[in-house]
Amino acid sequence: MKKFTSVLFVMAMVAAVSIASAYAGEKKVKVGFTLKTVNNPFVISVKNGAAQAAEDLGVDIIITDSQMNSQKQMQDIESFIQQRVDVILIDAMDSQAILPTIDDAVDAGMKIVTEDVRIPDAGEKVLSHIGIDNHAAGAQLAKWLAAKLKAAGKRNVIILAGIPGNEATDSRANGYREVLLNNPDITVLDTRLAGDKREEGLMVMDDMLQRFASIDGVICSNDELALGAISAINEAGRDKDILVCGFDGNKYALEAIKSGAMAATIDHAPYSMGYLAIKTCVKVARNQSVDRLTVMDVEIVEAANVDQIIAKHADEE
Repeated sequence: MKKFTSVLFVMAMVAAVSIASAYAGEKKVKVGFTLKTVNNPFVISVKNGAAQAAEDLGVDIIITDSQMNSQKQMQDIESFIQQRVDVILIDAMDSQAILPTIDDAVDAGMKIVTEDVRIPDAGEKVLSHIGIDNHAAGAQLAKWLAAKLKAAGKRNVIILAGIPGNEATDSRANGYREVLLNNPDITVLDTRLAGDKREEGLMVMDDMLQRFASIDGVICSNDELALGAISAINEAGRDKDILVCGFDGNKYALEAIKSGAMAATIDHAPYSMGYLAIKTCVKVARNQSVDRLTVMDVEIVEAANVDQIIAKHADEE
């Protein structure tokens, strides 16, 4: 297993130029990259990192939007098979539903790499995965929230989980529950599958605010849910009472932390993830050795370090 930090990312970009030069006389690598959606700031940043890596490395890249639909994602992968890409890079919508299509791709001689969302049951059919340890990061964020609430003499928490079947958000929510449900200083009022969109976070949080008179903290499986929850809290006039945590570190969440509207998020470094995923695809296509699992570092972002994190990602648009 390989750990990947932001310093290593800079080194990887420098190395990418050398790799591109080394392969200048060879056939271009062709990568089909299926994203679960492009209607999300985090995924857009992944896409931008992948596109920059493709440019730096001289890769032909085909990027598709699955529109949060497993059937469309499977159709996109079947299209990649027909186009005879060298590597299929998958940001899975549903880690189980996609398995038969992965079988089809491997049977057709395709090489598979995944990013962000793991597909555990695919086993060795996935040659490499680039992402974070979502369970550990979720537990880390939940411990942070629990400590803040305990220090303030508060305890009542809502968990807004993501989409069922998505390994990444399922793992985050499991990390939240593992910590919070076993903490005697915390009461989990409710856990709700809320989706992944801002409007979904707003709708679910509005319901929670009507059901519970005392809510002290909300921890969400992504930043968009958290931003929606904040909108509902503001509309209810309860913005001084509730600490809201997101996950991903998208630019809108960082702005919300800077303004004081959001308590914390996890810096997930999506641009770096997309960049490294394409770099890995090139190695796979060239039959070079790759790590089966590259776990990228994460960092809790709060008011004390938000300016530093914003500066770190300033050039990633």
